[in-house]
Amino acid sequence: MTYSKQRLREVTALKRQAVRRIQKDIGEIDASPSRKYIQEFNREFQSFDTICNPAEILEEARQADLIWVGDYHALARSQTYARDFVRQLAAQKQNNIAIAVEPVFARHQQVLDEWMAGKIPEQEFLDRIHYHEDWGCEWEGYKTIFTTARELRIPLYGVDCHPRNDMRSISRRDLGVARHIARLMEGDPGRTLVVIFGESHLASNHLPRRVSAILETKGIESRELLIVQNIDSLYWKMEEAGLGESSAVRVRDGCYCIFNATPIEKYESFRQYLHKCIEEDSSGDWTLLAHTLMEIMMDFVAIKKNASVESLMSVHDFDATTIGQFELGIATEEFAKYIHQACRGELHKRIERAAHDEFFVKVIEHGLGYFCSKLLDSSRDGIESLAERVLEQIGRNDQLTRAIELLIDPGKRPGAQHFAALRSAIEAKAGKQKTKRMLAQLLGYALGRRLYIAYMRSRISRKEIHELFHDPLNTPLRPLECYRELHLL
Repeated sequence: MTYSKQRLREVTALKRQAVRRIQKDIGEIDASPSRKYIQEFNREFQSFDTICNPAEILEEARQADLIWVGDYHALARSQTYARDFVRQLAAQKQNNIAIAVEPVFARHQQVLDEWMAGKIPEQEFLDRIHYHEDWGCEWEGYKTIFTTARELRIPLYGVDCHPRNDMRSISRRDLGVARHIARLMEGDPGRTLVVIFGESHLASNHLPRRVSAILETKGIESRELLIVQNIDSLYWKMEEAGLGESSAVRVRDGCYCIFNATPIEKYESFRQYLHKCIEEDSSGDWTLLAHTLMEIMMDFVAIKKNASVESLMSVHDFDATTIGQFELGIATEEFAKYIHQACRGELHKRIERAAHDEFFVKVIEHGLGYFCSKLLDSSRDGIESLAERVLEQIGRNDQLTRAIELLIDPGKRPGAQHFAALRSAIEAKAGKQKTKRMLAQLLGYALGRRLYIAYMRSRISRKEIHELFHDPLNTPLRPLECYRELHLL
């Protein structure tokens, strides 16, 4: 879709603002890129050739015998991608692959082999390799890679070595790791080796150059592929170009970047990791994130911090149980709903409405929530898959199915008969609360997507969105009227 360049800049600035707030709490995070090692990595990812389909990466991986996968240690989605990639590649290569990982020192290979063979339990394995003391990142993310290798009977090797925590000796560490990797390739030349390692090690003149130099002295040729994830500079370029819904780019020949998290999620995962290390609190602290997201959304639509909103931000102690396993879209949606309720004066007590009016209030709440979440994560979607589940739950009939298809299609404008069919369906399902909740969510998400497209194409202003948040929706049939008006955008 073609969006206004001005709106793209505005929304990108909104995301950058959220990232800066998280970075500020992290502390001196911006000092890290000043180190030469990190700078060398970052310089290689300032632009990309073209967007691509992730299937293209898998196809190229089939032809490679050494594949580097960049890992952002604090982000579980980074390890999830590595796991899924390994599983897909194994299916393509009849399991003729091996995996080399960073969390396990090479000297602990025997312990890793015992766990892979099922000879020792998980806790003993972690204790004997001093996982939490020497590595420290959440085990659950890496566990998915380890258990996938064991399930598929793929050889798994620890290749890291000391000094692990001394940037002054990073070159010596890389050399030690490179020797282990080269030895694995020399010992089993017919098997593709997937190396899952911290992203900054994968600049072309870091680990890859050292491995290539060793293999060259041994007369071993290799065809390499590099896959990195969620690189900030590439993410911002895609956002400013209106390509934020793309999930992968080809950086250059033999190098790709996958996007499975926003910078907000990426840096928040690191902030949570630091919090757990410092506070020794496994639950994390989500209050700062909640306040950050709410303040940014309120600033965006010029919502003043009145008494109702102030009480929202001070009374609610947001934690892991509120947000769950942090997903930016879901978290932002929930906070936007709270703000909408506060603006209507219904944060603590809802107004009594007729059932059909209450239904459309819920639809609009979901719509504003989805709209705000889309502002901070332009890749969010999933509406069509939700529509399939809703239609299965409701029971298909031609008239209602057609109405819902038109209502969720941002390129169509449904007519009066389609709203009438929808209202009839709601009245017919009056006693089926689960069905109504699912339908309200679907229609709300589709409305939010329609709002997002309208905003990005400059068909609706911030002032109009501000007014929408403050509409009390407290007169009979006003919620449905508002819903219908928004479909004219």
